[in-house]
Amino acid sequence: MKHAFLLVLAGFFLSAAILSAANGKVIRFVYCSDLHYGLEREFRGAETGADSVSRAMIAAFGLLENSALPEDGGVSGGEIFGSPDFIVCTGDIANRMEDGVQSASASWEQFCSDWGKYISCTVHSGAESGPEDGCRKCIPLYLVPGNHDISNAIGYPKPLSPERDAASAAGIQRLMTMQCGDCGHVDAGENACSGKPCSTCGFDYSRDRTHYSFVMDSIRFVFMGMWPDSLNREWFCRETAADNDIPVFLFTHDPPEAESKHFTNPNGRHDINSTDRFQNLLSDTCSVKTTGEKPVENWRTLELFFGSHPEIKAYFHGDWNYNEFYTWHGPDGTISLPVFRVDSPMKGFISSGDVTLLSFIVVTIDTGSHTLTARECLWNADRRPGIGWGETATVQY
Repeated sequence: MKHAFLLVLAGFFLSAAILSAANGKVIRFVYCSDLHYGLEREFRGAETGADSVSRAMIAAFGLLENSALPEDGGVSGGEIFGSPDFIVCTGDIANRMEDGVQSASASWEQFCSDWGKYISCTVHSGAESGPEDGCRKCIPLYLVPGNHDISNAIGYPKPLSPERDAASAAGIQRLMTMQCGDCGHVDAGENACSGKPCSTCGFDYSRDRTHYSFVMDSIRFVFMGMWPDSLNREWFCRETAADNDIPVFLFTHDPPEAESKHFTNPNGRHDINSTDRFQNLLSDTCSVKTTGEKPVENWRTLELFFGSHPEIKAYFHGDWNYNEFYTWHGPDGTISLPVFRVDSPMKGFISSGDVTLLSFIVVTIDTGSHTLTARECLWNADRRPGIGWGETATVQY
């Protein structure tokens, strides 16, 4: 597919001479999303569960250690990628518990088993402190919840079975923040994979939000849960108050133009019900009365937020389940924010029908030249283990 970032490529493709002159460090990370444990799909000739597909994708992460990046004019083009500094996954670890899908507890247990080596490193490093430079083989994993994780925890307009299961939502929150949002009980880390909420307070979505950040080589990596809603925006202002405007790369589940149904119900009791069909996943009340309308005023609020925080240089998200590099200008066209959307291994809009197009994103950042390159990594192009390359986008920040 050809996307809007092609025109950005033309403006920001850098020569090898410019790249070689940079004096900064190269940061490398892998970005994926929407694992949807509990689903099955056709994969390499058989109907396969999400746990097996995730393990195959994790194996592809390992292949990057000896894989050369394409010679595309981007950061580290033609060089061996090596080990990433960290891995990011932006939610929907569990699938929503309807139509016979397994519980969030079962999905979270499978996820913790499959991703255990990264989770152990996350606990060791501490999500808010960033990767430890002294432990190069230790690759931490950074998570935010998706709409399926949160709906399992708080309920949904349609019946779920069980009615509530906060395992993946609470597990993500505890693993990433290392404590309960209310009592401060620090039993998270090693215990997060039990799938149990805080032993003192349980899980309360109005309180237990997953937002955190870390600074690496003068870049702040910010993780904002479902979307930059009012609670996350307030937290961001507190979190970055003393940063002196260092560049920010933002990770969240929803795209900038989040769907109406994810906002808080503007009608009646503002609850989750089968008539209104709002899911109450975001703290902002929806600016329109029905889920079929576009919440342009909510998007405009986000545009104004980004306009007042020019230090936010890039936005990474899942949810819509296909690879795309584009620029978001907002409803009023006042900003130009590079956005990176990533595929899902289970529900890809395109790759669900063509397994050769399964992809995740590989990112390299040159902190000296302030250049970021995102590459679509095709990890099943030959229906067997291997690494191929799709689209590339290079931007300056």
